[in-house]
Order: sequence, then C-alpha cells, then structure tokens
Amino acid sequence: MKRARLIPLLAFVAGGIGGTLLDQIHVRTHVLRYAHPDLYGQPWWVAPQFGLAVVAILLATVWFTDRVGRESRDAVPMIADAAAFVVAYTVTGIFHRHPWLVLIALCVIWAGMILVHRDRVTLVAISMALAVGGPVYESLLTWTGAFTYTVTPLALRVPIWLPALYLTAGSLAASTARAISFGGSGASNRER
Repeated sequence: MKRARLIPLLAFVAGGIGGTLLDQIHVRTHVLRYAHPDLYGQPWWVAPQFGLAVVAILLATVWFTDRVGRESRDAVPMIADAAAFVVAYTVTGIFHRHPWLVLIALCVIWAGMILVHRDRVTLVAISMALAVGGPVYESLLTWTGAFTYTVTPLALRVPIWLPALYLTAGSLAASTARAISFGGSGASNRER
C-alpha cells in the first residue's frame, strides 16, 4: 500500500527532472524558445509541468492496461524503452534542421519498438493516444504565448514530427504501467 502511494510522487519527481533535462535538448538546439525563461533558458514551471504530465500519462496508462484485463508477457525492460525515447528526443534536437528526416527516424524507432514488444495492441493504443493528446496540449500551450517552436514546418503550431515523438513515448508509458500493474501492486494482480 505504501508503494502504491509513492508511485505518483516518484513519477512526478522523475518526470519533472527527466522531462526538464530532455527539454534542454530543444532549448539548446533552438527547437523552441520560452517567452519568459528563468534558468538555463526555461521558466520555473517546466519541471512541475513535466512532472504532472508524467503522472497523468502514467495513471491513464495504468488505468487502460488494467481495463484491458490481460497479463503482459512482454520481456522488453523498461530501461530499453527509456533509452529509445531518449534517443528519439535527441534526434529531434540534433537533426532539427531536417524535419522530414526526423519524422522518418522517429517512425522507424517506433516501428522497431513495436516489433520487439509482444503486447503490440496495447502499445499501439497507448502510443496513438499520446500522439494525439500530447501535440494538442502543446499546440494549446503555444497559443498562450508560453513558448514557440522555432522550427518549420509546423502543423497547428507544433513541429510535424511531434506526434511521432509522442508515439515513441507510448512504449515507455506502457512498460512503466506494466511494471506497476503487473509487478505485484496493480489492480490486475489483486483481482486475479
């Protein structure tokens, strides 16, 4: 029970730190620019926003995987999904001047992730939800003037490759939810 209460806090802290560090890739490579940066080109609210986003994504993913009602036999370690996501994020910064190449690279990374996972249906569903929800949220945030993407081409004020970056996040979200749901503390194990 204590572990279940710690998970959102740990997700918030890890998401805040990890997201802020990954966002530095976009800040340093001039993929985006914040309207009112405070520290290292980012405003104070970036870390808490990433923390809250990770908690929301994790809770939604755990809820979804618990509702699917089948145990995962996926053997891909969460660290492999995390590494693939970091590589994908890095590609968006390093190759930001070649948006179509970035889009293709991200789709190839995601396809590779799909191929190595056994629970493809769940992974695709989670990835697609993130590929829609993430860019919509970021598009709305750009309309507030909080930040702007400085790369082109843009679709709804976000880079054309952003949905594909969120696709790659789906694998990490799914593997994290799998670790929580099927690791002994999730609802799936309590109901069986």
